[in-house]
Amino acid sequence: MTPTQALQKYFGYSEFRHEQEAIIQHVLNSKDVLALMPTGGGKSLCYQLPAVLLNGLTIVISPLIALMKDQVDSLNIAGIPAAFLNSTQSADEQSRIITKLNSNHIKLLYLAPERLFGSENKLVQFLKSLPVPVAQIAIDEAHCISHWGHDFRPEYLMLAGLKDHFPNIPVIALTATADKLTQKDILEKLNLKSPAIFISSFNRANITYRVNPKRNSFDQLLDFLEDRKDESGIIYCLSRKSVEALAIDLKAQGYLAEPYHAGLDNAVKARNQEAFLRDDVKIIVATIAFGMGINKSNVRYVVHMDMPKNIEGYYQETGRAGRDGLESAALLFYSPGDAIKLKSFVSIDGDPVQTQIMLSKLNDMAKYCQLPTCRRQYLLNYFDEQAPNHCNSCDVCLSEITKFDGTLIAQKALSAVYRLKERFGSTYVIDFLRGSKNEKIREEHKELKTYGVGKDLSKADWQRYLRELVALDYLQFTDTEYPVLKLTSKSEAVLKGWQKVDLIATQTMEERPTETLPFENDLLSILKNTRRDIALQENVPAYIIVSDAALMEIATYLPQSLDELRFISGFGDIKLARYGREFLAPVKIYADERGLNSQISKKSKKRERKVKTERVSTPRSSDTRMVSLELYRKDKTIAEIAAERGLSASTIESHLSYFVQSGEMDILDMVPEGKIPAIKDAVENYGADRLAPLKEVLGADFTYGEIKAVLGWMNRNQ
Repeated sequence: MTPTQALQKYFGYSEFRHEQEAIIQHVLNSKDVLALMPTGGGKSLCYQLPAVLLNGLTIVISPLIALMKDQVDSLNIAGIPAAFLNSTQSADEQSRIITKLNSNHIKLLYLAPERLFGSENKLVQFLKSLPVPVAQIAIDEAHCISHWGHDFRPEYLMLAGLKDHFPNIPVIALTATADKLTQKDILEKLNLKSPAIFISSFNRANITYRVNPKRNSFDQLLDFLEDRKDESGIIYCLSRKSVEALAIDLKAQGYLAEPYHAGLDNAVKARNQEAFLRDDVKIIVATIAFGMGINKSNVRYVVHMDMPKNIEGYYQETGRAGRDGLESAALLFYSPGDAIKLKSFVSIDGDPVQTQIMLSKLNDMAKYCQLPTCRRQYLLNYFDEQAPNHCNSCDVCLSEITKFDGTLIAQKALSAVYRLKERFGSTYVIDFLRGSKNEKIREEHKELKTYGVGKDLSKADWQRYLRELVALDYLQFTDTEYPVLKLTSKSEAVLKGWQKVDLIATQTMEERPTETLPFENDLLSILKNTRRDIALQENVPAYIIVSDAALMEIATYLPQSLDELRFISGFGDIKLARYGREFLAPVKIYADERGLNSQISKKSKKRERKVKTERVSTPRSSDTRMVSLELYRKDKTIAEIAAERGLSASTIESHLSYFVQSGEMDILDMVPEGKIPAIKDAVENYGADRLAPLKEVLGADFTYGEIKAVLGWMNRNQ
């Protein structure tokens, strides 16, 4: 049987993908191979098909039981006898497998590395004694052997002895995520003999990548899921507690969702995984313990509620979407506080070298989240693959971005870092720029002429601009546990006024209108004149103000208020405040003269990535928040409402805080008046990106619900 015939017979394909055929031929010719292929690119077939053709047993080294079970089940269904040996099996089950191995009734045997080399290599000796010898060894997730990899597993180091025991057996090492250092480490540690190296493109063209600010992330998630109710998806959370809480909240919204994390009972994990694989459950809410080796092909989206620890993990996890090649989505919610929180997770006690590697990878992930340029290009460049600077399928490339001349802002920031001798992190630099009276600011620094030059900008604005300057490589963070801001080779040109720096004013994701309406051509001409006048005043090209497309939408939908203009593509908070009334005036005059009404209700609402605090949106008629409010007005406590509704207390607090922000609840209904100044002060000093640091600063006398309510109240009063 030829490889092509086996492909058709056992796997149902008529042709190979990527470099599968060449890889398989090398294995059949008893040559070692290192194969890098994207998740969903068909890595497993590269050793499964040779296993069918070779006379002997194929050993597959796999790190996770879930991966073993999924692939063994698939192989057996395809008519290829396969089994695994691991700790979940009884003695009788393992004995039956040993019997089948002795009688040559198994083609592929899946093992964990510690199983293969444990108990004084007894299993190795048994495999060497089989009547039909080992014919091939496959090492899946081979990056686990490398200290440079994102998922280093010490037990994988045992595999260094493979060639000692099986010197003439071809070894194929496979991974979806390995940079050059990791590739070199894999080859050296496995002691492969003159291996052929195959690197397929890492580009998953059918996946659209998006990163949204982590503000009101649950509401954003519901918006994202609204049109995906019948599709399968994976939602990743950082902690087990978050996984369980989110699964409960999604169920309360009518979604078929179940949790998955390492702390659950094995039977529960197995049941939830099986339900997801069979489409009985549409959404799995999980920690990173879920997904490796899962071959579910119709996962349409992967959502990260928290920033992953590294690019490799993120790429691998998002790669679980769209394995069938159909259009799929990857959405990540990001807050700058994520990176700070994750530093303790990636630090390894007693191993400063490995800690440094992990911190560097964490910083690379944070850079990805803050990109002003194509996300796909960044991902592919990370894996040493060239890519164009525009992919048309990530949020950056799909956005309408308005920039402004931010050279002065950049010069202030770079000058502050320089005068502080590149010895401080972003928090101190921002406090220094804003002229903070905080006692942490050293007295000698208050004498520097840069002290306070940025007090015209808010702390949030400076945080955003510093992140953008880092992304543009005018500043850099050190790869240390407490990152310090440093200048780069590009900094001098900005400081000396040789280089202009454009910063982002607004960035808006657009969606097409639900139907095409005729536009008012005369009004369009008037709007272009208005735009021209504003551009002359601002001394910028007209398209910098708003695009032709935005003007066309105004001439089509005739917005009559600032709230309605907000739905026009390109009008974020800054543009709305600066130019909104100037564009509205001619529209209202034109409409009044001709008896025309607003058509904004016929336009699909856009999803905006706001530069400043987001406006409170109008609740849906079916909004669960209103139910919580009505119960609260009946004098029920938050705990009582949570129990009655089957939701977490935290969710109820978020519901009520929404109405504090909208003005439908008085802040004093939720927070004693004496506590408000302390919470407000903490927010102004430490930011509002994450609640945990605020809670830690305020202490046990303050609840998360009170903090959320004050945040809503502050947002309303901004």
